[in-house]
Amino acid sequence: MPAIGLYELRIYTASAGKMDALDARFRDHTVDLFKRHGMTPIGFFHVAPVPNQPADNRLFYIMGYKDRAARDASWSAFAADPEWKTVYAESQKDGSLTSKIENIFLNAAEYAPKLNVTPSATARHFELRTYTATPGKLENVHARFRDHTMRIFSRIGMTNMMYWRPVADQPQMAEKMVYLLSYPNAAARTTMWQTFGADEEWKKVSAESQKDGPLLISPGGVVSVQLTPTDYSPLR
Repeated sequence: MPAIGLYELRIYTASAGKMDALDARFRDHTVDLFKRHGMTPIGFFHVAPVPNQPADNRLFYIMGYKDRAARDASWSAFAADPEWKTVYAESQKDGSLTSKIENIFLNAAEYAPKLNVTPSATARHFELRTYTATPGKLENVHARFRDHTMRIFSRIGMTNMMYWRPVADQPQMAEKMVYLLSYPNAAARTTMWQTFGADEEWKKVSAESQKDGPLLISPGGVVSVQLTPTDYSPLR
């Protein structure tokens, strides 16, 4: 995989009834076009279904680039590609496939593991977590992960996939960190978090780190989205 200096998290909300068509466009055309123009597709995910809740029609995906200049040049070339123009026009003839597009630029945290995109023999269950720190406490959050939390996660069986710092010029991401975990399956995820919450080492670490006040805002300090990889996702 090429060296990555910049990550981009993109979130597409599919128009009603258009998720299958959006997936088909990525699977059959877009991913290969991304590669043609020097981008690194990393992972594509649907939101895991939640019992008794309406389906979440968002598609999350992660891209990698050398830097922001390379990213912008690649997207410009992609948008101007005649094949993409044809594919896009054909796919949109019955209406737009998306109703909303969001994106966030991210840099790997200095303690993040090297991202391993080798696919698992069976598709894993993923979780994207975004933490909002109490003002002035973001570095304490990072230190707790670097010095303790990642190791405890690993001991329990969770896989630390990637830890990010949002690029600074995004006011909506101030005081936030973003990270990605994986598990063998959804049931394992539930069991592992229960084990983590009851872990004696974690209880001590949590109490010590918050002796001068909570590290995360409340409510809303933790946003979790559980994800299942698409059949065309490199990371799965």
